[in-house]
Amino acid sequence: MNRLKTIRRAIRQPLETFFFRVAILAIPLLPRFLITLITYLLGTITYYVAKRERTIGLANLEVVFGNTISTAEKRAILKKSLISFTRTMTDIFWFSMNTEKRLRKYQTFIPDSGPYFEEKAHVIITAHTGNWELIGLESGQLGINVASVAAVTKNAAIDKLLNRLRKRTGMEIIAREGAMRTLVSRFRNQGKAAFVLDQNTAEDQGGIWIDFLGMPTPVSAAPAHLAYRTGTDIIFAFSQPGKDGTYEAHTGPVITPPPFDKTHNQAEVVAALTQQIMDVVSEQIRTHPESWLWSYKHWKQIKPGTDPAMYPAYN
Repeated sequence: MNRLKTIRRAIRQPLETFFFRVAILAIPLLPRFLITLITYLLGTITYYVAKRERTIGLANLEVVFGNTISTAEKRAILKKSLISFTRTMTDIFWFSMNTEKRLRKYQTFIPDSGPYFEEKAHVIITAHTGNWELIGLESGQLGINVASVAAVTKNAAIDKLLNRLRKRTGMEIIAREGAMRTLVSRFRNQGKAAFVLDQNTAEDQGGIWIDFLGMPTPVSAAPAHLAYRTGTDIIFAFSQPGKDGTYEAHTGPVITPPPFDKTHNQAEVVAALTQQIMDVVSEQIRTHPESWLWSYKHWKQIKPGTDPAMYPAYN
């Protein structure tokens, strides 16, 4: 079986890389209105055709909102979510041409001043809402000293191409594995580092169980741990799609971690701080559910000692 997977990967990855390169060349040539139209159509088609993603998304919406919204509303949210995600993925390529000009026209920070823009260290928290990729791109263009902590993709060639696109305005990419020392040094030098924090992180990989949207969820404790140990403020940046293919990046609020004290129970402090972080993320998602990526198994891991029936039914 492992040999078969290896053969499939050896065949698939060159094809993936080929189409990725084609997308880099072709998509930026299209006008914005056509990008908006195509991604709307593709996202809508995905909703009706991709049964797996639809099942996952509706299951997630059911456990989060229950009877507070109707089935029709849940379906409408999921459809908009898939359209938003399709546009975000397409925009990775579209913004690779005339990047500065396109960012000025289609991406806006709200507010355009304040703590996020100060020359000081910040742990930046974002989520898979709107176009999270553009936040880093525009930050680099504005001269903000920011790095993104990113997982390495399985296709090394695509990973290299993707990071080249991400870094074209000056943003640094830090591989998630073994990033701790680099991040501590960055904060001491008044740099910022961004984490996308709405995905599962197993306990053996540094995850801790936190309430996320009303469900026990294993979340990375790294941002809270770093903020606590280095005395670095935590700030949020969430992307929200606008009309005509535009985006707004909303920054704030700021969480100041308690002063580091080795006599305190560090695990408890970090857990409390992580819960504060995820409460802000949860509020953003509840306020703008149509912008979040619902078609991902956010609750595939079940906390020991809890009732499996409370979790989404993904099958």
